[in-house]
Amino acid sequence: MALFDFDPWGNYYFALEIDGTVLAHFREISGLKSSAQVFEIEEGGLNGQVHHRVGQSKWENITLKQATNSGTELVAWRDKYVTDSGWGDRVDSSGAIIVKNNMGIEVRRYIFTACWPVSWEGPTLNSGGSDMAIETLEIAFDELYIDNKPLEPQDPGPQTTPKKFETEPIEFELDSAELTPEGQETMDQLNEDIAESEVEQIWVEGHTCWLGPGGAGSGSSHAYNLSLSQARAQTCADAITGATVMSATGFSFDHPKASNRTAGGRSQNRRTEFWTEPRGGLRDGELE
Repeated sequence: MALFDFDPWGNYYFALEIDGTVLAHFREISGLKSSAQVFEIEEGGLNGQVHHRVGQSKWENITLKQATNSGTELVAWRDKYVTDSGWGDRVDSSGAIIVKNNMGIEVRRYIFTACWPVSWEGPTLNSGGSDMAIETLEIAFDELYIDNKPLEPQDPGPQTTPKKFETEPIEFELDSAELTPEGQETMDQLNEDIAESEVEQIWVEGHTCWLGPGGAGSGSSHAYNLSLSQARAQTCADAITGATVMSATGFSFDHPKASNRTAGGRSQNRRTEFWTEPRGGLRDGELE
């Protein structure tokens, strides 16, 4: 086995996927822990020996923390679950925590079953502080298993290029996820194309250039654009009719098609794309 197989991952980030849809990206996730009860049985006689026997095992609840943004998907999921008509009517979800490297490539997926939102906690607000506002989501589940995604497959075999719906650029209001009238017209045309093609599943991707608060390409710019690209992808996903949206994911400026150092390149990188297959690494035409 090559030495790099033992290297730990470098910078990476996480996404929460529920029932095939990415709800949010997170800065911290904890609670991926399995434990079992331990029973102590004292041995008879005078030796004082204690034997340990295993009892029931369980998974801990998962806790996810993210920087507060304009999205309300997490608390909406919690509210929907709490306000359902009765426990017997509630349908548990399936989900996954997706680990991505700093290129946006998926490297591991923690898949869990029968999950539901235990609690949502908003940020502690302090106008005199400078700490980032953080919201927290806690999830309970029954079972968990791991699906590894190798970074460099040795023999990927023949690749099929996913079909992409070609559209006019989707226009949004400045620094907003709200469609302009022209953007809505483009989405209407996309829905017509989807109906004609009889496509059943769509994956939506939001991409940005690297401009933003804190300087071009900075960490704060990446976080800002990650939130914006996610919100714009979700807006387009909500506008799609006639096909099931499998995921709506924002990638910030991790997948440029042109140089971010020119106005023309940045214009190409600000885009929303619609695919009939999920992302598997770099798309054709994206820069390394």
